[in-house]
Amino acid sequence: MDNSVDATISTTGNVVEMSLDERFATIRRIGPGSIDKDEEVRMLLEKKAAPVCYVWCDPSPSVHIAQGIMMVLNVNKIVKAGCRVKILMADWLICSYTQQIRRCYMIEVWKAAGLELNGVEFMWLSDEINRRSHEYWTLVIDFARNNTLGRMIRCWDKTFEYALTVYEKPADPYDRPDVVATMIFEPCMQCAAVLLPKADIWLSSMDHDEDLEDVRELTREYCRDMKGENRPIILSHNKLPNLIEDDEFGNIGYPAWAIFMEDREQNLSVKVRKAFCPEEVAQGNPCMEYIRYIVFPWFGHCEVPGKEENGGGSRMFHKMEELITDYESGALHSAEVKRALEEALKKIMKTIAEFFGIQRGVNEKA
Repeated sequence: MDNSVDATISTTGNVVEMSLDERFATIRRIGPGSIDKDEEVRMLLEKKAAPVCYVWCDPSPSVHIAQGIMMVLNVNKIVKAGCRVKILMADWLICSYTQQIRRCYMIEVWKAAGLELNGVEFMWLSDEINRRSHEYWTLVIDFARNNTLGRMIRCWDKTFEYALTVYEKPADPYDRPDVVATMIFEPCMQCAAVLLPKADIWLSSMDHDEDLEDVRELTREYCRDMKGENRPIILSHNKLPNLIEDDEFGNIGYPAWAIFMEDREQNLSVKVRKAFCPEEVAQGNPCMEYIRYIVFPWFGHCEVPGKEENGGGSRMFHKMEELITDYESGALHSAEVKRALEEALKKIMKTIAEFFGIQRGVNEKA
């Protein structure tokens, strides 16, 4: 097939000035892939000029940087590749404060970060379930029928382990007085919510919780067993590691594990300076991963400020590979990497803060 097509027209009305190979590469950069999944994505792009991509979002009043900035970067890539993107706000699964979530702070953060609004539609899971309740609950029961209780419990194993370690509560769910039936049934509800819309592609949640990966795997297993052609391709995004070395804290709400969009400049500085950043080790280094997935995609480069005693001249890196080479060789030290990350994040946060300042001013005048 000739992949030199100059442009295609998506159903959103945008001109997609990309060849098939470029569209595939753009989507592929969102996260880890596999040979089978890559082939499915390529075949889909060959068949459809504007595939429908749903993005799962768990609304929250507190937004960490993966939910805020990485979400926007990834969605914009999908839009650029010619997909019609629908962000599904999973408000129904947190129904205790659904009405407050409707005035969603997360959506405002995405707008501030430059989300391509022309190519994106917001949908609410509660609306979809109410509109198609018979289809939804049929799927829920079918998931439950095709999985064992043990399989459901394994989706929560990590939660039980953390509770045992941190709160000294029994790990066996049968011995846990605070484990309610919905915790066992919720994986079926989440999986059914993924299959309810007629999606070509699903991008999984930007949430950091590792136990959600088990739910995604459950959905993938069910999809593999599905008959017919309405089987969505489920993509995973790249993940940011915890900033602190002890990654258990990322699952019990300890705020130092990540940068949050609500962090003030002083808090941001403290978190970065205390972050785990082993010398001459790039792989798995939280600070280097933040630069890879946040700084480079946002700015297109990484600027490392120079030391004042050396004249203050900064170094500019235009490729992540160059930064890694210098860091692993010892030419670049962890303190310099942290300083570069801190300054870059401050600039990003300033952009977000200015947006909310302008919005606040408009609302006050109105």
